[in-house]
Amino acid sequence: MPEQQTALFRKFTIWLGVTICVLVLLPTVYGVLVRPENQVYLGLQYNIDDHMVYAGWMQQAIEGRLLFENRFTTAEQPGLTLHLYFLLLGWIAKVVGIPVAMHLGRIVFCFLSVVALGRLIEFVNEGVYVRKVALTLSTVGGGIGFLVWHTFGVALVKQTPEFLASPMISRLPADVWQPEGFFLFSAMTNSLFMVSAFLMISTLVCALQAKTNRKAAYLGAVSFGLLMNIHSYDVLILGLTFVGFCVALVAAKQIETKWLLRMLGIGAGVIPFALWFVYVLKNDPVFQARAATETFSANYRSIVFGFILLVLLAIPVVLSGSKWNKAGACLLFALQGVLYYIAPQHLKDGYFMTPIAWVSCFGITLCGIYLLAKRDEQPLNSGLLLVLAWAMVGLIAPYFPALFQRKLMMMLGLPWGILAGVGLAQLLLKRERGQRNLMTSLGVIILGATGIQWFGREMLLMRSNVSNTTVHSVYLPRDIQNIIEKLRPLGGRATVAALPGIPAPRMAEDGQPVVDMYDTPVVPDFNPFFTGLAGSKTFAGHWSETPDYAKKRNEVTQLLLGKSSSKANELGITHIVLPVGSNLPLSPADTFGNVIYEGTNYTLVEVQ
Repeated sequence: MPEQQTALFRKFTIWLGVTICVLVLLPTVYGVLVRPENQVYLGLQYNIDDHMVYAGWMQQAIEGRLLFENRFTTAEQPGLTLHLYFLLLGWIAKVVGIPVAMHLGRIVFCFLSVVALGRLIEFVNEGVYVRKVALTLSTVGGGIGFLVWHTFGVALVKQTPEFLASPMISRLPADVWQPEGFFLFSAMTNSLFMVSAFLMISTLVCALQAKTNRKAAYLGAVSFGLLMNIHSYDVLILGLTFVGFCVALVAAKQIETKWLLRMLGIGAGVIPFALWFVYVLKNDPVFQARAATETFSANYRSIVFGFILLVLLAIPVVLSGSKWNKAGACLLFALQGVLYYIAPQHLKDGYFMTPIAWVSCFGITLCGIYLLAKRDEQPLNSGLLLVLAWAMVGLIAPYFPALFQRKLMMMLGLPWGILAGVGLAQLLLKRERGQRNLMTSLGVIILGATGIQWFGREMLLMRSNVSNTTVHSVYLPRDIQNIIEKLRPLGGRATVAALPGIPAPRMAEDGQPVVDMYDTPVVPDFNPFFTGLAGSKTFAGHWSETPDYAKKRNEVTQLLLGKSSSKANELGITHIVLPVGSNLPLSPADTFGNVIYEGTNYTLVEVQ
């Protein structure tokens, strides 16, 4: 019977994986269908400038490089970045092109992640129904963002009922705007998040399998090492999770020396890539500047309301057991209550917790995990212990006092989705089959409602031809594509400058801006595309990849408006892209050099 149940669940896993892959491709298909004439569509709408960073590495792989440099700056650098995923995608792109390679990676690792997640859930519960609900909610579940949905930004700017706006302190829940915390939203928007999710889940599965299988430890070490190379932030998440897991195993009296040594072996897999990371950080000043970019986590209440539905459904799972377990649950939820209460003090960018405060919160979390796992009767299985540790640690990991802390919310929806699925299934398990299925479907729809809004936003962005950044267009004019073709043979020998983007708030008939609506930028920011698709350097290409971006952005703006005494060649700029027929008071193209491409809407100038 267990074998039959596992076989049935694995069929469902494959079906769900294929279904999600088809769903996340639908916006791309829609974008192709509504593409304006003489425009180029890359299949990207969300954080499009970040995708151009990845594309820039792929372009260097196409050129034959194994180690990458940051071409969003003119600063001197040794070019030591090794990124195996985009190296591989670059080789594939040599045959199919960068956009196709990016989407191919996204879909392949979306499917593999669902399959791997199914394997993880097999360790959590033996029932087919429970497993199905857990897998479904962990992949599509979100928070209450659909109740206060916005298309742009991270703040509540639309009129919102006070009973929602006040607890949220006028901040949008994380499920509205931070895709990396949720599986479905990541699958819709980002190939890098998908391969990272696959490696995170695979490492955890290998850790569980290592109890009885030595080979699993080797595979886990490979997965963990690749994760360090591809998305290093996630290594810290799993490292903290493994600490919590070991505490849980001690409490449950399931710890074994051989198993612990194998898990340590998995952890050792990061060492080669970690040493290379330290070497690059020490020797590459541009990488140092990039690593120092401030990416602080959102307000704690944004996280709470982004996951609250999943957390509420998980409460029966967390509270079940003896008085010790209930004490552990109360301790953990009391900690979250304190953080929720003091969250309004964290209204500006910066650290929410000092190092001492964070270590204290982590210690309290470990104590809570210990009490949750301490059971004399009906001990929790190792899979559930691991997921509990991941979920609880994941709530404070985003406030680890380091500049990259926002990245530490990666895939937090997975453990809470699993626990929510187990909780919902246990509530409905004894009901009549038809009623149970109906109520399960209703639960999936409610928890997946924010996902429906994400699909709607993707399509709205395409119709409006504007990225969520407000300064990048979704479609590239044919002139820009032609300019990219002109620049590509020059690669990193060309340094390009174009106007930074100028957003275009949508205006109502009375001349007032429409809240939370933007149209195609007045002048789109094409700088990232020149690096991503042509392999050129850009003077002011990306908000975090270009050191001193604000200063560089101002310098190039003043230069193109003729308000600067500096000359383009003094700034290291070799090519300039100017809009044709713009109402902006731009300097004539021939004042910068020779026009080597003159299109209907854009001109390319070679600086003399």
